[in-house]
Amino acid sequence: MSVVVQRLVSFWKRQRKSWRVVVTRAIFNRFFIRLTMDYASIYVRELGATPLQLGALNSVTHIANTIISSPLGWIQDRYSLKKFFTISIVLFTFVPLIYALAQNWMWIIPAMFLTLFSWPCATICDVSLEKRDRATGKALCEVVGSVPSFFAPTIAAFLISFFGGINIRGIRPLFWIQFAGQCFVFLFVFTQMTEVDRPEMFKGKSSFIGDFREVFQRGIALKRWIIFSTLSMFIMSMTSPFRAPFAYEIKGADQFIMGGMASASLVVQVFFAAPLGRLADKIGRKKVFYALAPLYWASNLLLVFAPTQKLLIVSGALLGFQNITSIAVLASIRAELVPVDCLGRWRGILSLFGGLASITASIIGGFIWETYGPAYIFLIPIAIDLFARIPLITSIPETLTMKFKE
Repeated sequence: MSVVVQRLVSFWKRQRKSWRVVVTRAIFNRFFIRLTMDYASIYVRELGATPLQLGALNSVTHIANTIISSPLGWIQDRYSLKKFFTISIVLFTFVPLIYALAQNWMWIIPAMFLTLFSWPCATICDVSLEKRDRATGKALCEVVGSVPSFFAPTIAAFLISFFGGINIRGIRPLFWIQFAGQCFVFLFVFTQMTEVDRPEMFKGKSSFIGDFREVFQRGIALKRWIIFSTLSMFIMSMTSPFRAPFAYEIKGADQFIMGGMASASLVVQVFFAAPLGRLADKIGRKKVFYALAPLYWASNLLLVFAPTQKLLIVSGALLGFQNITSIAVLASIRAELVPVDCLGRWRGILSLFGGLASITASIIGGFIWETYGPAYIFLIPIAIDLFARIPLITSIPETLTMKFKE
C-alpha cells in the first residue's frame, strides 16, 4: 500500500499547478453537487413538472449548448484558460441559488442555461496532462473528487429526513448548502489558480470558420468520433433526468435506498477508477471500453427488473463503471484525436453536435415514459450500444499509440 501511495504522490507532484488546483476544486465541488444531484429531478417534479416537461426542461440546456458551444470552444483556444475557468465558476455558482429560490418548475429554466459553465475544467485537464498520464490523471481526479462525495448521498438522506422528507420543503435546503459551498470553492480558485501554459497558436489567423476547418485537417477519425459522441450524449440525456424518478416513483425507493445507489456508484469509482485508468494507459483505451460496456447494460437491466429495492443499490454500483468509462477512457480518446492547441475548438464541435442530439433526447425520454412506459428509457440505450456505438469505436484507431500531423 505504501508503494501505491508513493506513486500517487509522485504522480501528483510532477503535474502542473493548474491541474492540481482543478482537482482540488473538484474535491469540494463534487461533494456539494452530489448533495442535490439525486434529488434535482424529483425536486423539479415536486415543483409541478410532468415527465414531458421535465424532459423539455433538460432540453433547455442542450439548446443553449448548441448555440454557444462552438464560440466557447473557440474562445478557449484563443484566450486565457485561467480567466475562462474563473468566470465559468462564478456563473455556475448561481445554479443552486436559482434552485433554492424556485417557486415553480419554470424558475429552473435560467439555471439550466447556466449549467453550461460546469465543464471548462475538462479542457484544462486535457491540456495539462501528457498522453502517458492522461487516463491515469483523469481517473485520479475522479477518485480524489469522489472520496468526499461518497458521504454526500448519506448526508443528503439524513438532511432530507430532518427537513421534512422527499418534497419541496425537505429538498430545498440542500440547494442553499450547495450555494454556500460553491461560493467558498470560487474563493479558492480565484486565489490559487495559475495560467495554463500551452503552445502558441493562431499565428496570422483570424477566420472563425477557418479555425474550425483546421481541426478537421489536423485531427484523425473526427467524423466517426462525432457520431459516436453524439450517440453517447443522446443516451445520457435521455436516461439521466429519469433515473432517480424511476427509482423513486416506479420502484418505490426512499431517500436511503437512493442514497445507497449513489454511494455504491461512488465506491466503485473510488476503488476502480485509478487502476482502470492506469490499465487504459498501458494496454489501450478501447480494450478497457469493451470490458466495461456490458456492466452498464447490466446496470440498466437491473434497474428495470430488480425484484427488490436493495438490488437497486447493485444497479447503482454497476453504473459507477459507466462513469469511469466516460471520464477516464472515452475522455482520453477524445482528447488524443486532435493536437493540444485544437482542444477547445474540438470540444466546442462535439458539444454542438451533442447538444443537437440532446435537445430531443430528454423530450423523447419524457414521451417514452408517458406513452410506452418508463422501462424503455433504460432498455433502448442497450440496443444503441450493441448496434451503433460498439461498431463505431471499433473503427476508430487506438489513440494511445496514435500519432497525428502537427
